[in-house]
Amino acid sequence: MPTITLVIPSYNAPREHLERLYRSLLAQTLEDFEAVFVDDASREDHYDLLRDPRIRILRREKNQGPAVCRNAGVADARAPLLFFTDTDCALAPDTLERAVRHLEHSDATVGDTVTETRTMFGRAVALLGFPGGGCIGFHNVWRVSPEGLAASFSSCNVAFHKTVFEEMGRFDESFPVPGGEDTVLARRMNDAGKRLRYVPEQIVYHVERRGWKNFLRWQVLRGRGNYHIKKHVPEVGSYLRLRLWTFRNSFRAAGPWYGLPVFVLLCASVAGQMCGYWLEKRKTRRSEMR
Repeated sequence: MPTITLVIPSYNAPREHLERLYRSLLAQTLEDFEAVFVDDASREDHYDLLRDPRIRILRREKNQGPAVCRNAGVADARAPLLFFTDTDCALAPDTLERAVRHLEHSDATVGDTVTETRTMFGRAVALLGFPGGGCIGFHNVWRVSPEGLAASFSSCNVAFHKTVFEEMGRFDESFPVPGGEDTVLARRMNDAGKRLRYVPEQIVYHVERRGWKNFLRWQVLRGRGNYHIKKHVPEVGSYLRLRLWTFRNSFRAAGPWYGLPVFVLLCASVAGQMCGYWLEKRKTRRSEMR
């Protein structure tokens, strides 16, 4: 039985992304792992390059989103520990080893997700702090207590005891878009008194966001996810205050060279998320009236 199972939802993942992630798995200092890629009814795939016997592919017949895929991967996992990441990520060589070590004294661990930027636009986006830290650090996006306990996590870099994950009700499959189900699960964990340990050395590298079209589509998706967060967490004032704190940290990290680009992207982000929120609200109400 492996020590830890990686659960990785996958949908039309580019070959270069899969290859990058695959190489990072082969380079892990902890070799006693398995990886379950859950394909969400992709139109095309490149899983032929995943030849290591520790890796297997689960194929879904219907596209249902990452929350469903992650839960399906957990149901198929053989290890007592879980690690979640995405196909546009790559793990630092000792990430799994550090996750396993710190799970000995915690219910879950969250690491620092670092965006690998190659362009000025990509760096400006990463300075907003998403996903999971961008290039300003997770601890500047989500508050971490003096004892090292995190208030939330990003689903591209989090590890659980499988029993804790099951006890907390898994990811909420009512979320139709990627984004938000991790925030709600983290809220349930905090309310239940579970220990979500922040391990900054548990590093996952994320590809950068490229181009305005890609960025705006992402913000609309986040806005759609925010609508469903609001349905599960009626009081969101603390999240709004947290985002103001995050953006202050973004401007501090941006400095004089990136201050204006970050401001423009921030305005576009707010507009895109508001648009996504109201689109999802209207879509949900129409669906409920049928």
